[in-house]
Amino acid sequence: MTVRPAAALRSHGVWAGFAGTVLVAWGSCHPEFSFSPDGWPANWVNAIGLSASMPWNRVVLVVGVVALVWGWWHIRPTRERPAVHAGTALALWSLPLLVVPPVLSPDAVLYADLGWTLSVGENPYHVGLATSGGPFAYLVDPLWAGSGVAYPPLTLRLNELVVVATGAQSYWSVVAMRIPAVLAVAAMLVLVPRIATLLGRPKRGAVWLGVLNPLLVLHFIGAAHNDAPMVATTLAAIWVVLRWPRWWSTFLAGPLLVAVAMAFKQQGGLAIVAVAGLPVAATLAALPLGRRLWLLGWRTVVATAVALVGFVAISAASGLGFGWVEWLDLMGLAGTPAPLALLAKAGAILWANGGGSYTGFLIVAGRIGTLVLLLVLVWIGVRFSDRPLSLVAWGSLAVAVLGQALHPWYLPWSLALLGLVPLTRKQRYAVFGFAIAFCVWNAFQTVIWHGQN
Repeated sequence: MTVRPAAALRSHGVWAGFAGTVLVAWGSCHPEFSFSPDGWPANWVNAIGLSASMPWNRVVLVVGVVALVWGWWHIRPTRERPAVHAGTALALWSLPLLVVPPVLSPDAVLYADLGWTLSVGENPYHVGLATSGGPFAYLVDPLWAGSGVAYPPLTLRLNELVVVATGAQSYWSVVAMRIPAVLAVAAMLVLVPRIATLLGRPKRGAVWLGVLNPLLVLHFIGAAHNDAPMVATTLAAIWVVLRWPRWWSTFLAGPLLVAVAMAFKQQGGLAIVAVAGLPVAATLAALPLGRRLWLLGWRTVVATAVALVGFVAISAASGLGFGWVEWLDLMGLAGTPAPLALLAKAGAILWANGGGSYTGFLIVAGRIGTLVLLLVLVWIGVRFSDRPLSLVAWGSLAVAVLGQALHPWYLPWSLALLGLVPLTRKQRYAVFGFAIAFCVWNAFQTVIWHGQN
């Protein structure tokens, strides 16, 4: 049955979500969300923001997020509820966010500053943020000023392209960082239902969870996070091996797409397990555990080798190399609810109060946390060795939750993958509840601790 765009216009949930993004856009225009004492470098933006004086601008932003979450929940697919045209709903929800400042995160400013640094011939791995001058330096979060970045090279070259194409304009170059994210989300809207069809999964549910979820709307489109191209590219790799399950897709095209994904964000490398395993998923399901692990293992090793060669080639061609490795430890500096990081910091405080070294404790705790994450990934690998896509879906969630930092923009990748795999009723509602709770919590966190606050 064909779902027409007009169906979305009759949905109360769609209009609630639209009202929500209008409110989020309005609240985000307030000068207090800029790191500059003069506010945003566009007077009209500051004027819109100041029309909701403090603290009402914060209330507006939180209410907007809640309204978007409510709208999303009330268009979820059920037997009784009419289908909603996903593209129309997504377009309506995105429209208010497209020309306002980055919402719920200032990272797009960092991207613009990185693009400027490259455009003047400097290497961001060697030159710290906000240290090369230019029109974005005064807008950079002081937490990161002077530091390099752990972003891989393709992301940095994309930042440069956007800054150069927009003339390094202090406001519009930042806003234009949404262009790659919007294109990536459009690709997801095309790929997710096609992958669901190839897997025999319901398309409506996959798109609702994987593309329409509020975390994606707010943090890929609203905040322009660079995870979006990585997610779209990994989905393209998965679609290729499902659409053409041949040797060339498994050991050449798919791995090379994963290499591109890794050059956007390193976490994309986890998708190689799905690329290697999906073409033989039926065989894996029929084999005993030992033989299954062997089949999945050698295929993954070969595909990984190809992906790594591609990643190295992209890094070399970029002219930037692997300087991002030096800055991986910076990920844990931001205050996030990452469970292992919170435990480590609490333990370090107690250890320091007892006369020990705070930093030394964190180093040891960080190594233990890495070991815990690796053990969890091994367990997931064995548990889901007969279902490669489920392995990557749950593995990506483990990496997001158990890593050094837990940011809301890490989760849309997991949600896109989880929407494509079978879940029990308990798992579904745990995933839905986690996404909703984290989205609302992030809104409160943003208005309490941010910018000039």
